[in-house]
Amino acid sequence: MRSPRKLLKQLSISRGERRRRSNENQAGSTPPASANNISPNQMPASPRLSPNEWQFAFDHVIYDVDGRAQFTKFLQSEYSEENILFWWAVEELKAVGISEGRAKFESTVQEMYDTFIAAESPLAINIDHDTRTDIIGLVEGKDPSTFPENIYERAQAHVYRLMEKDCFSRFVHTSAYKDVAKKLSLPQTFRFNGITRLQPSTAVVVQAASN
Repeated sequence: MRSPRKLLKQLSISRGERRRRSNENQAGSTPPASANNISPNQMPASPRLSPNEWQFAFDHVIYDVDGRAQFTKFLQSEYSEENILFWWAVEELKAVGISEGRAKFESTVQEMYDTFIAAESPLAINIDHDTRTDIIGLVEGKDPSTFPENIYERAQAHVYRLMEKDCFSRFVHTSAYKDVAKKLSLPQTFRFNGITRLQPSTAVVVQAASN
């Protein structure tokens, strides 16, 4: 099982690198290509089935190895790949304590904190202030034995909603999504309130954000 820090090393991503890439793009350069094998390791998982076909499709994309790799590449093009990397790292963390013991769980929590949460972390995720503050209070200066097993699940849920309602609504317009959808037998278009759409209506997004 690869740690978030190893994922970070594999991707060679840092804030300085992002700024460099952004400046190159603004100058008219072509964004660097991403490898197809950048997805986190292939931990078996079953997508949650949902009557909402939008969420159903999103879950299938991010739980499928190839789908997640393509979605990660798309997020890299938007300089927001930290969201899917963190989400998947939490999925892996849920299995660490069971398969590798408490000591490994504690060290992985710290690695994830350094990578995604701490001040100046290289892949800082976009979460609300209260959630970040709560996590900082649980980690900094604390005995690792006190780390709760669900320490990152609230942040994971926040990142999940952000990707589902925002990033995925742009990803579905890409040829990469169409290829993934064909492979996984997912819809190419989506229906909301009886109207065929490619993405959720504003009302759906607002309602979901308030839940």
